[in-house]
Amino acid sequence: MSIKILMPALSPTMTEGILQKWLVKIGDEVKAGDVLAEIETDKATMEVEAVDEGKVTEILVAEGTEGVLVNSVIAILNGSTKNEDKKIKINIQENKSEIENTKQNSQVEKEDNTNNDSSSQNKIINKRNSDVIASPFARKLARDKDINLMSIDGSGPHGRIIKRDFVKLDTPDQFFKSSSVYETFEPSSMRKIIAERTTQTKKTVPHFYLTIESEVDKLIILRKKINEQNLDNKVSINDILVKALALAQNSNPQTNVSWFNNKIIKYSSVDVSVAVALEEGLITPIVKKADTKGLMEISREIKLLVKKAKDGKLTSDEYEGGTITISNLGMFGINEFAAIINPPQSSILSIGSIQKSPRIEGKKIKVVNILKSTLSVDHRAVDGAVAAKLLKDFNDIIENPFELWLQSNDMEVI
Repeated sequence: MSIKILMPALSPTMTEGILQKWLVKIGDEVKAGDVLAEIETDKATMEVEAVDEGKVTEILVAEGTEGVLVNSVIAILNGSTKNEDKKIKINIQENKSEIENTKQNSQVEKEDNTNNDSSSQNKIINKRNSDVIASPFARKLARDKDINLMSIDGSGPHGRIIKRDFVKLDTPDQFFKSSSVYETFEPSSMRKIIAERTTQTKKTVPHFYLTIESEVDKLIILRKKINEQNLDNKVSINDILVKALALAQNSNPQTNVSWFNNKIIKYSSVDVSVAVALEEGLITPIVKKADTKGLMEISREIKLLVKKAKDGKLTSDEYEGGTITISNLGMFGINEFAAIINPPQSSILSIGSIQKSPRIEGKKIKVVNILKSTLSVDHRAVDGAVAAKLLKDFNDIIENPFELWLQSNDMEVI
């Protein structure tokens, strides 16, 4: 009996993937647990294992194929009867045709909408262009390229728009060849997903931002003492900040929520996502129940998650979910920034670099280490005062990290 190997859903949100590489070939005998192929999702490259045993008789999707839908047939084991295999292949072709028709219909619909929008837009642009001082060449080019002349600063007499003014546009290649050499390339599936999600999030989630400055001299001293005691596993500033953020959110359960389908979801544990930069984009592995873990445990876990992320070996439960994210760009010398919220979470904390800054104490000026942190918050689920309390508690913990040290069960007395 023929056994169909299906494209697996490697995460709850996965609808399609890239069949990156086959690890078997036609004629190979496989058993349950054998790795058949490598699949690239929007977050990682993962292995597909056989759940049945048999002989590979058909490979239906070639290596490098993009957009392979979840639950579509990618290979066949034990192809025995020609009629049965023929039915499978007919079903595959029908599915492909249906998918292709759906894509084409969708594209036609988009083009129709675009044409309608363009027609209306052209009328508006042409009306505006008639009120602008421009050369005949400029007017013709504006008509041909649907350009609003009111958006261009003219360099001719009395602000007249002439040929050279078009070169100043943000997209000069639409009108004249730029002297710069450039290339276009297809973004990775991860980059495409990041583009879609960040655009959607920024459009639909009402962000507000809170920034606080923390004096972290005591934090730096604590880290130094910890690392003097633990030469094998150095603790980073970011490790300590993850623990501090987890404790702060644990103390502010009203921030441990998500907005979903006009309802508020409240979480029972504090799971901190840590932003990790990869060549293809950003991924956020999770330190689960971070408020209950010690500093050394958090440090070891983050190192392991970062390594797996860079190797493309994270499993979906290691990067999907989380209750709050921390994003640290301090190592790049960034003083302050505001990140986009990582849905379905309601907040993300952006960490800048530690800077020397003068402070007045009594009649003396003292130079201290200052860290700026900016909290981006979803106003649908969390109000300003609630978010401010979370950030203030985080500030108090890192300015006086004794409590953090006390709650780190795996730390020795220093």
